[in-house]
Amino acid sequence: MFSKFSHSLSAKLLLLFICAGVVLLLLVGAIVGKGFATHLKTSTQPFMQHYVELMQTQLGSPPSRESARAITENSPVEIHVFGPEEWSTSLTPMDYQELQQMFHSGERNRIANDGSEAPANFFRNYRNRLLLHAESDGYDIYYEILQSNELFSTPPYNKSLLLTILGILVLIYYATKTLFRPIDEIQSGVKLIGSGNLNHRISKRRDDQLGDLADDVNAMADDIKDMLEAKRQLLLGISHELRSPLTRSRVNLALMDESRSKSEVEKDIASMEQMITELLESERLNSRHVSLNLETARLDQVIRDQVQAEFRGYIKVMQMDSVEASIDVARIKLLMRNLLSNAVKHSVDPQRRATVSVLREAELNCIYVTDSGEGIDPEQIPHLTEPFFRADPSRQRKTGGYGLGLHLCKVIVEAHGGKLSITSEADIGTKIRCAFPTKT
Repeated sequence: MFSKFSHSLSAKLLLLFICAGVVLLLLVGAIVGKGFATHLKTSTQPFMQHYVELMQTQLGSPPSRESARAITENSPVEIHVFGPEEWSTSLTPMDYQELQQMFHSGERNRIANDGSEAPANFFRNYRNRLLLHAESDGYDIYYEILQSNELFSTPPYNKSLLLTILGILVLIYYATKTLFRPIDEIQSGVKLIGSGNLNHRISKRRDDQLGDLADDVNAMADDIKDMLEAKRQLLLGISHELRSPLTRSRVNLALMDESRSKSEVEKDIASMEQMITELLESERLNSRHVSLNLETARLDQVIRDQVQAEFRGYIKVMQMDSVEASIDVARIKLLMRNLLSNAVKHSVDPQRRATVSVLREAELNCIYVTDSGEGIDPEQIPHLTEPFFRADPSRQRKTGGYGLGLHLCKVIVEAHGGKLSITSEADIGTKIRCAFPTKT
């Protein structure tokens, strides 16, 4: 989930909007709260001070219970008196120690009957009610304003404001998600094109920068497809044209006397003919209109016959499950010829011959070919099936062919709907797995 969120632009923008909204709300709340407190101290305090002075005058000195009852009957206030006498007009008396700690923890508060200036903090929020403090002749008098709870409680419109903010954030999220929706389609389209599906094109949903990006990707795919087709046609043309001079060379060579030079030239011509054959075959199988001559045959028997005919004594036949499949026998034989000849060539341990086996695994028919070679660098394995790739950059004949064999093997396997994979371990050898679906 976190990985998906970290790659989502819309989710990141939503988080940015939420953070910005929270910071804005905190900033506005702080400014409003500060302004309210300042207003309460500077503008409202004189009125409250005057109000307390009037009540003090009416209450008398020392405080009179009868005067207090008269005040509470005409005003929404309760009076709490502490001193030589302690009494309260409220049925719920206050805790004097708590009041002392609240009002006298800092500067001493006092409202004198003569109207002298009182400190700015002579009022307090006591249990969501405004509490005013005054002193008179050794008495601490507290005036509790009964209807002041609304002053300190959360205004009712705050809930609707919160819901409105949440609704706006939801709308922003869906608007952002809609805005960036083409990115997902462009990303999946680029993956398909990059995997080799050059016929795929990305739909242009909007006429904006993302739409322009989709057009650019489609144009790039067209260019790549044209370049690959030009390369394919060039290879096919050259391969066809090379057949004629090779045929003439072979005819002329047949007229020469037997010698070591003639034998070497014959090997070179045979190698070139094999390269041209494999090149043409791989390009045919890469075509969109690939045509396989499918027939029902025993895959294990085809491989046994191939080993007996060409690799007796060089390849050790291991487990061979009886597998009947619809295959192009000629191309499967070409596949096995390339794989087995490579395995024989790279098996350097005389005590461990190259092996071949056919196994039925779940819904797959698998061919395994292993050698006892020195192994392959892991970084080179993904490139082994690329045309003309050689693990040995010197391209010496004794270390391998011309780099088309494994490419052709991969093309043949994929033409049958299968997959070719290669694993290798240093000083142990290399294993090639050709997995075909059972419906093949």
